[in-house]
Amino acid sequence: MLRESGKYLKDRGIGEPHLNAERLLCHVLGLRREELTLQCDRFVSPGHRSRIRTLLRRRASRHPLQYLTGDTEFYGLPVRVNRRVLIPRPETEVLVEKAVEEIHGLFATPVRILDIGTGSGNIAVALVKNVPESACTALDVDESILDVARGNALLNGVDDRIRMVRGNFLRDVFFKKICAPFDVVVSNPPYVTTEEYESLAPEIRDHEPRKALDAGPDGLVFFRRLAEILPVLLKRNGIALFETGETQAKDVGALFRKAGFEDIRVIQDYNHKDRVVLIRDLQGRNMK
Repeated sequence: MLRESGKYLKDRGIGEPHLNAERLLCHVLGLRREELTLQCDRFVSPGHRSRIRTLLRRRASRHPLQYLTGDTEFYGLPVRVNRRVLIPRPETEVLVEKAVEEIHGLFATPVRILDIGTGSGNIAVALVKNVPESACTALDVDESILDVARGNALLNGVDDRIRMVRGNFLRDVFFKKICAPFDVVVSNPPYVTTEEYESLAPEIRDHEPRKALDAGPDGLVFFRRLAEILPVLLKRNGIALFETGETQAKDVGALFRKAGFEDIRVIQDYNHKDRVVLIRDLQGRNMK
């Protein structure tokens, strides 16, 4: 079944077909990956065969693997996902890794974190898991999205340290609701241009939530708003880390310099592409 499934996906142009087949079989059979090898002589019931074939057909039609299984992994942690939220990507782990490093180097007291556009809650969960003396406020626009984040916080045992808040940071005046300011502000905002969106892989364009990806003609609409409100959100000597498109870091940095921030750095991802803009507020522009 595994061999035939891998061949089926390969013949239909799916990348990493054997890995995809393993994930789908493990999902249906309730096995870990290593158990799949150990139980290679296990009989697969007709019911399981039917379910596996249904999932294979959906994967061959470019449904994302993570939505078919309902889960993925981020920063070594289990994360449940559905079509309401963006699938966490390895590039975003750079943001978490750098944030954890900076927090441990800068702050000696309990740290307050704000995650704007939390989605599945992957960033918020990973941060509080790796920074024991921290609490996070996770903001998103829809209660159904926050339900996914709540589930992931509970799954990873940090639900008592993450506060979920509904709000649209593009429009709402929500500063009192979230109890600003914060030591750390993080976000993986939409940053794909509308033109780029149309050329994305079908798994992304046809299935993941467009509002979590499309950021207008130049991809900077969310960064303009972040630059506008960051002085209110960030404490003096606080830090902000934002994921960007690989060609956007210079333009994003310019927006925050115009807003009065001077300490701005660009962090590259594992493929040596600009991925995260890190900002430190040394001037204390917070207006609260």
